[in-house]
Amino acid sequence: MPLPTTIDGFHRAFALVQPEGLVGYINGGASEGLTVGRNTDAWQGISVRPRMLATAGAVDTSVTLLGQPEAHPIMIAPMGFQELLHPGGGRLVAQAAAATQTLYCHSTFASAGFAELESVDGLHWWFQLYAFADWGFTLALVDRAIAAGAGAIVLTVDLATLGLRQRDVDSGFTLRGKQVVPCLAEAGAPDPRLAPMWASLHHDLTWDSLAEIVAHSTVPVVVKGLLRGDDALLAVEHGASGIIVSNHGGRQLDTALPTAYALPEIVEAVNGTASVMVDSGIRSGLDVVKAIALGADAAFIGRPVQWGLGLAGAEGVQRVMSLLLDDFTRSLVLVGARSVSRLDRSIVAMPSHAAFRN
Repeated sequence: MPLPTTIDGFHRAFALVQPEGLVGYINGGASEGLTVGRNTDAWQGISVRPRMLATAGAVDTSVTLLGQPEAHPIMIAPMGFQELLHPGGGRLVAQAAAATQTLYCHSTFASAGFAELESVDGLHWWFQLYAFADWGFTLALVDRAIAAGAGAIVLTVDLATLGLRQRDVDSGFTLRGKQVVPCLAEAGAPDPRLAPMWASLHHDLTWDSLAEIVAHSTVPVVVKGLLRGDDALLAVEHGASGIIVSNHGGRQLDTALPTAYALPEIVEAVNGTASVMVDSGIRSGLDVVKAIALGADAAFIGRPVQWGLGLAGAEGVQRVMSLLLDDFTRSLVLVGARSVSRLDRSIVAMPSHAAFRN
């Protein structure tokens, strides 16, 4: 079967071929799912003000993230349990990332272990960290990720408790609690099965917790899950090298501020003292252009990668990334900025309702 030619086509095809419960788990959000839709609407609601006769020559999509060169600013977000979408899914996503020169963020609960990542040639990757109540084990997990080649540790901070996933409640969908989580097994967890590990997550993190991880880590630490400028400043003050503006794809707190609206305040707050990245609701290369014009250094893609994986494995993920990269390159040319460095706020016009400041 030919693969879809659009991201929306992947979305629709994924919903047709996968079980209803799994589709709900991947696409659903917290409570009524309002933030899931608002995230996407917010990016689409930003207008573009293209420059004409502004540049000529080759297009340059390259960026520098945390001091390291990357081919482009579109990154694969951390996602767990890829095995539910396709056999070998954890490794397949990493392989597709390497094939498209895409920086990949590997989830604590991914279906592939560190050893599998080490065997993927050309892979650039960061490790997304969920902290555990056993702090010694948390630090051991950091050490194992770094030893395996992680270029950064990405601490998720928006899981003080699990959001209500109403679609999962209605469908009866649950994760398989007896499966072993590879990264946790390789880091030496006494019982690395999903259920006991999920039950032992640390839900009482503080800014001091971040400072401890920064002090322990030998690679940069990024904080994922911020929507406020004052929180971003605190993250920098406690040692974070980067911030991911994120509302967890709308999966934690319904009516949380769309990331497109939160991004400018955080960029202004940190004022170049940390890298700023963004996720949640980005569905096109043009959305990425808008994000960078608003001050982001890069953008993470989540659900479209899962749709590609669930539809056609590594080939599906590669096709999704190719569609996004083609659109990003084309959009750079059309807005009059043939390199990422030429994108700035003058390229975009925010809707009047986008200012949510106190």
